Amino acid sequence: MIVIRKLSECTLDQAVQVWNAGFSGYLVDMTTNPDAFMTRQAYEQLSPQHSIVAFEGEQPVGFVLHGIRMAGGRKISWNGGTGVIPAYRGRGVGRKLIEASLDIYRKEGVDTATIEAFASNVPAIALYESVGYVTRDTLLVLRKAGGAAGGGPAEGTGESRGALGDALHPAAGEAGGLPDAAAVRAGGPANASGDLAAAARQTEAPQEGRGGHAALSAAEAGHADGGQSAGGTKAAARHNDAAGRYTLRHGTARDAGLLPFYPALGAWQVHWASLTAGESLIMFEDGKAAGYALYKRVYEASGKLAGVTLYQCEASPDNREPETVLRTLLEAVLDGYGEVSFSASHVPSSRTDLLRLLEEKGFQTVHELVWMTRDMTEEGRA
Repeated sequence: MIVIRKLSECTLDQAVQVWNAGFSGYLVDMTTNPDAFMTRQAYEQLSPQHSIVAFEGEQPVGFVLHGIRMAGGRKISWNGGTGVIPAYRGRGVGRKLIEASLDIYRKEGVDTATIEAFASNVPAIALYESVGYVTRDTLLVLRKAGGAAGGGPAEGTGESRGALGDALHPAAGEAGGLPDAAAVRAGGPANASGDLAAAARQTEAPQEGRGGHAALSAAEAGHADGGQSAGGTKAAARHNDAAGRYTLRHGTARDAGLLPFYPALGAWQVHWASLTAGESLIMFEDGKAAGYALYKRVYEASGKLAGVTLYQCEASPDNREPETVLRTLLEAVLDGYGEVSFSASHVPSSRTDLLRLLEEKGFQTVHELVWMTRDMTEEGRA
């Protein structure tokens, strides 16, 4: 008899065991270890109280990981991984877990449930559709051709697997990879900008949440750690010569989340709240936010940069030159690092403007996922 228990009632060894067995033979290598599993829980804000494991007797045979948080005034849930061990596949365990997940969402007052699946995983998509999920967009994971081979050292060496592994967080049991905790860290002033913050507060009195980072020229903001990327300098020169009205400000991921045009609902992993080591570049035109980029730099344990992952790049809908904004941000974030891995995570296929610019920079699609949502409100269930 299958019994559903909370993940918090399981041992760490049981959780890692059922995760690895549940993803055996999967489309990508999802193998994890206790440290990486715990790191994932923290980075992606997954809740052991809301996550569930299916047991037969004392044997864990399947699981669903869940995250729940507020975004844009709505309570959002995310299925952060689903798996069933081989011997129990095809016996209804997956459906039982998904239906139990929906019960948890109802109990917790979730407004919108979200999930992703590889576009090629037709059975999983059919299961999600059968319980009310609807495909809203296709998400692309891209990697820049010609970067450092392999995306960094393999897991188990104590070093990060690099930008692609970091970009492709396991999503709804459909995507792979997370670097070791010790190998991932925020870089430079993103988390150590007190002096800049004080200067900014004295000169411009910014709103709460945006005062941690002084306004920088595009050239100064080319690299968040104080160096100037070739792309950032080039972009600054072009715009300074043309109009002299663009500046870039380096900040935390949360700073971008405070912008009025920040999209509240989207893929869980690229939301600012999931990017604890993330950084932002916010572009200003005549003192008004014109766009932003969210990204993260991934380091090896030695401190050497392994890769850069782009998570979001948006221009304000009020801006008159959206392509200029996007180009400048991409150059500042991605150019001038040399031979490291570059990736872009969960870019909606509907963002043809951004995809075109990434393709011009040599990015190619390596994975395609569907992003699905389910309305959990009374109106949505009617």
